[in-house]
Amino acid sequence: MGFLSPPGGKLKTDIAESPFLCAVREAYEECGIVSKTNDWSLLGIVTEKNYPNIGNIMMFLLMYNKSVDKLPADFSEGSFVFVPQSEIMKAHIPDSDKLYIWNFVLNGNGNLFSISIDCDTTPFRCVTETN
Repeated sequence: MGFLSPPGGKLKTDIAESPFLCAVREAYEECGIVSKTNDWSLLGIVTEKNYPNIGNIMMFLLMYNKSVDKLPADFSEGSFVFVPQSEIMKAHIPDSDKLYIWNFVLNGNGNLFSISIDCDTTPFRCVTETN
């Protein structure tokens, strides 16, 4: 709450929802974007041990491969803004995102990555599993 964050949500594990189906559903629920699973590509997988106030989490980071040229309408979880790539690291984003995740997204040249972040350490410790 209060941070700049890309749209996203939780997989519906009770129906064995895939990360791609989750992206399609969340893009529609949060942004009104109608998409198909093949409109998305997997950028990375992130696990965070003991993320503050949440616990252990796993994220699948997917990129929408089509242009979006208008802002989605505001919804119950927030308002949307387009942030220039050069401004992302200056934005109010969680520390683990700033220290690790966005570096892989912005500098990974589209290569799939997997990282594990230990939020029990200060500063957070990150292990790169693949790059």
